[in-house]
Amino acid sequence: MSRHDPEKLYPGFPGSEPNQHLRTIPACAALGMWQRATIGEPVSTSLDAALPATCDAEGRVSRGAALVLADQATAGGVFTTLSRPTPMMTLDLRVDWFGPLPAAPISCIIDEVTREGDLALSRGRLVAEGQPVGAAVARYLIGSMPGGVPGRMDERHDVLPPSPAASFADYLAAEATPEGLVMQPRVEHVGAPLPAYHGGVIAGLLEHAGVSSIDAAFRPLDIEIRFLAPALATLPLVARVVPRRIGRRAVTLDLEAHQGDPNRPVAIARMLAITDPAGDPVRHDLPRG
Repeated sequence: MSRHDPEKLYPGFPGSEPNQHLRTIPACAALGMWQRATIGEPVSTSLDAALPATCDAEGRVSRGAALVLADQATAGGVFTTLSRPTPMMTLDLRVDWFGPLPAAPISCIIDEVTREGDLALSRGRLVAEGQPVGAAVARYLIGSMPGGVPGRMDERHDVLPPSPAASFADYLAAEATPEGLVMQPRVEHVGAPLPAYHGGVIAGLLEHAGVSSIDAAFRPLDIEIRFLAPALATLPLVARVVPRRIGRRAVTLDLEAHQGDPNRPVAIARMLAITDPAGDPVRHDLPRG
């Protein structure tokens, strides 16, 4: 499909077809993402659940991989509001989980984008096999991208391969140290052309650090990440966990990522995990005025 076909792309999407841009972003290509962005139809971004790099040790889609998906998908929602491709930077991202993720393809479908000048708030839902598995909301600053030129998209054209990693944890390749969970830079972690780490990869590392620090009886309920500064993908990224409350049924963790100076974090986050068993999520569509 191209911009000249009867079913045209939203004009704000980079590339001549929806997957062209994704395949040139190392982190997106590594996780086998693809996208639909036809005018008049829902905008959705999906993960290749058959790719080991997107999965956890049990073969389910990893929450970390789903965070990379949510970050990229909500940005895709903002592209629908633009008259031409324009760079943007993630300011914050929140994802709420509805139980464990399945061993099945997962998509993030964008429901709403609200613009306030160069600020945009994008809301989407994570869906697998027709069932809701999570909800995402993210805020973006349009016209700004780490290492990018304001008002222009980068001109990467190389189509990149998927990651050969055996799991999402292997894709991160983070190691526990006394300073925290340390991820060494890899080309497939890159998002912006600075090069900078993809915001979703930073979120995935923080989520991995948080889950690794708590008892397996707890299941993550939500995570909210605020991105404070570009994280250079030429330097290691260190994720630290600060427990705020450890209870019988609920745990609240503060998380932060830095690149050598703990007093200058590049991202901070908060995670809530509970021991209550997962139920069956039901979506209720309410009237809109």
